[in-house]
Amino acid sequence: MKLIIKADRLIDSNSLHPLINSALVIENGKIVEIISQDKLKDISIETFDIIDAGNSTIMPGFIEMHSHMHVNAESDAYKQVTTESNEFLLMRAVKAVRSTLSSGVTTMRDLGSKNEIAFPIKEAVNNGVIPGPRLLVTGTPITSTGGHCNSFAYEADTKDEVIKAVRRQFKKGADYIKIMSTGGGFTPGTNMRKAQYSADILKAAVEDAERLGLRVAAHCHGTAGVINCVEAGIHNLIHCSWLSENPSEMFDYHPEITDQIVAKGLFLDPTLGVDRLNQIRDPQRYKLRSELKDPVKRFEILKDMWVRGVKFVTGMDSGMTNARFDDFAVMPQVMVEDLGISNMEAIICSTKTSADCLDILQETGTLEPGKSADVIVVKGNPLEDIKLLSNVEDIILKGKIIKRDGKLLI
Repeated sequence: MKLIIKADRLIDSNSLHPLINSALVIENGKIVEIISQDKLKDISIETFDIIDAGNSTIMPGFIEMHSHMHVNAESDAYKQVTTESNEFLLMRAVKAVRSTLSSGVTTMRDLGSKNEIAFPIKEAVNNGVIPGPRLLVTGTPITSTGGHCNSFAYEADTKDEVIKAVRRQFKKGADYIKIMSTGGGFTPGTNMRKAQYSADILKAAVEDAERLGLRVAAHCHGTAGVINCVEAGIHNLIHCSWLSENPSEMFDYHPEITDQIVAKGLFLDPTLGVDRLNQIRDPQRYKLRSELKDPVKRFEILKDMWVRGVKFVTGMDSGMTNARFDDFAVMPQVMVEDLGISNMEAIICSTKTSADCLDILQETGTLEPGKSADVIVVKGNPLEDIKLLSNVEDIILKGKIIKRDGKLLI
């Protein structure tokens, strides 16, 4: 397919400034060139399909870094995981990946779904059986016996068991490894403040994953778990809540550990959007969560991490309570409104930086010649109003038009 997309603005996610009155030329699923619209006269455009978007913005497709495709964001998500059949969860996942793609997400990482259902979903998407974004999956996450998400995780306690678990997921086709370094709110009885694994065990997981060409993401709420993850060189810290081991204290932030995160080039997925969605959809739940993690203080910590140079990526924790699969645009909105970064910085986090974390930047995440044509067109100018990222008019995935003029074609 040959396609030209024209619009008033183009964000390539490499520059901090948009290109004005540009056109994106796509052939055979790849970006061929980005040119000024007045140079289109030099191309035989009669052989191209043309999208003339006018007062809109062309940009890379969003990258959703944190999904659980087997649940549906309702308040009974834990019940779904523990009681529903694999077949029913699989049907939920089919709906989830379609909904994710329809919101403008062209790459999605699933960070743990029950009984390896993510693998057949990925295969079905890749073979065109069902619609969905480019998928990277971990399969079941790794946790300690009785640990966080034990209802759908692979339990491993010792260094040898964890190494075996890494190899098991690699054998099944994992693109990334997910491990739970602390307890979490989703799993009754686990302790968010305490570490589930030592730094030595986490390091063994990292070293074996790297040997196999994989990276590791780790769920970590408590400061003890965060420190262990950083010492181990975990590539992607999830949540990173800095909760004190002492229940009488809320946070225990260590700026010197943040400096190590920067020095080691690790990525942070703070899952900011889910709290905003709780605030909107379930104020009582938001109030209870705020008593555990005061949002004002948490954002003070995250602002310091940003200023020190931590690389932020964009994960919604979609599938968890109130985080629906078409909610992605909330994430950059929160980064601008509460973290205080610029609209362009939030967009780059949502595209280029997230692709870098996934180790697929050579393929997607920016608009430049030779890369996959994973493109969205947003109505208006999101550099002036970040909320406009929810107005995705056109979606192109690997050169195929998924949504055109606001109408889904899948």
